[in-house]
Amino acid sequence: MTRDKADGLIFDIDGVLVDVSLSYPMVIRTAIQWAWRFLLGRRVDKTAFRGEHLLISKRHPAFNDDYDTAWALLCAAASTGEESLRVAFPSPKKWEEELARFRGDDIASWVKERFGEAMPRESMRRLCQELYFGQKDMKEILGEEPRFVRIKGLYRLERPLVQFHWRALPLPVGIYTGRPLSECRLVLRLLNWEDLPRSHMVTLDDGALKPSPKGLELLCERLSLSNPLYFGDAESDRESLRRFGRGRFIAIGPFLKDDPFHFPDVQSALVSLGFMRSR
Repeated sequence: MTRDKADGLIFDIDGVLVDVSLSYPMVIRTAIQWAWRFLLGRRVDKTAFRGEHLLISKRHPAFNDDYDTAWALLCAAASTGEESLRVAFPSPKKWEEELARFRGDDIASWVKERFGEAMPRESMRRLCQELYFGQKDMKEILGEEPRFVRIKGLYRLERPLVQFHWRALPLPVGIYTGRPLSECRLVLRLLNWEDLPRSHMVTLDDGALKPSPKGLELLCERLSLSNPLYFGDAESDRESLRRFGRGRFIAIGPFLKDDPFHFPDVQSALVSLGFMRSR
């Protein structure tokens, strides 16, 4: 797939346009420990969540949303009946075995059937959201007061992974992400892409949930594309493109090194594919 064949460039956000290696893992870790102690009333005696848990989740096509990773792991640990988080929390090997038996896309049904719902999914999502935005930006961006925590937003730990403006690229640019629009606005501000039209983005608010191809379908319709490149970092991204049935998936980052079109970062991918000049 070269620039002669592609007619559009579609990007995921996390791990592709923005470095979230410090933000979302910290959100997941903090949410699990906070909920275990203050909502479930159990004992936190270890930092249980590790990077391997996220790596394993990213390789499953249903786990696009990091907030669902936090919720699923919390429910898995709570289902053991143990008081100690250290004892209850699944090891990376155990988590990998659990996900190997999960074949579908419906995380909510799988978690409730397999582990029960120690904490409502929406409550965990709200807790993660408050940790991500922080008290100040919950008020300014969402117009809401926090219900659980009052901290500085962990989104402040994020850094851009690209230094170019979207208008500098030679083809139409779109974004297909699992983030809600409110979180996307923080990213666009960080990238100085605030002029990217809303029609060029498909977010969680549009009802397109990866690995559904719906987001790619919407963007191709809006931007008049037929053969896009989709740059993503997780199995849910790759599966979305596979179900879409057109274009080419470009794997970015450490999670999908088995992909024949794998690159360490977007910049090197765009240079290799002929869309940018090497600096």
